[in-house]
Amino acid sequence: MYRGKSVGAVILAAGKSSRMDGRINKVYRRIGGVPVLQYSIDNFLDSGTVDKIVLVFNEDDRKLVEERVLEVAEKENPVKVVPGGERRQDSSWAGLKAVDTDYVFVHDGARPNFSSELVRDLLKAASENGAAFPGVKPVDTIRESNDGLAGKTVDRDELVKVQTPQCFERKLLLEAMEEAMDRESYFTDDAGAVMNLTDAEPIVVSGERGNVKLTTDEDMELIKVLLGR
Repeated sequence: MYRGKSVGAVILAAGKSSRMDGRINKVYRRIGGVPVLQYSIDNFLDSGTVDKIVLVFNEDDRKLVEERVLEVAEKENPVKVVPGGERRQDSSWAGLKAVDTDYVFVHDGARPNFSSELVRDLLKAASENGAAFPGVKPVDTIRESNDGLAGKTVDRDELVKVQTPQCFERKLLLEAMEEAMDRESYFTDDAGAVMNLTDAEPIVVSGERGNVKLTTDEDMELIKVLLGR
């Protein structure tokens, strides 16, 4: 609950770990004896603001969900599960329809290392402007590539690397997602749909460099270090 308004979190875990050689879905692997997904669940709950959590999963992983998430979560904080779709946007849409709160976070379950402080900062920003997402300014030189040849250097001061969780007034995100579905438009993140299909201008909240997305085996080793496990 936040200022008398209900808050939900949709955690997306419907991917297939295609870049990990088809082994067990990365979000169910254990780090320090804890499934990757559990870190996200705990971080939302530790913020003291999230009332409901919806986990969007791949039907192929149903047994893993039951054994590695629900058996633990149900003892203390119930987690609702819904099957996802073919693309990230489809899964986000499925999760959004399953939560009926005033505000909603949408988060990639493969990002286990974010703070409860970030959750609270995002919620505050979304309460002021309807939408917010974390962004980190790139520290490397960014240059265009033209068929393998060096192109012009891009002004990195005008760029941010977009992260999740992202936070929205649910009715605003619902409006954007419904429009996206009607137009058969696809966006790689939820803030993109809101920016392009509504009048809202999301606030960019300072992100966290340790909030990396688990994609490869090398990322798994990095996450272990970041989590101190």
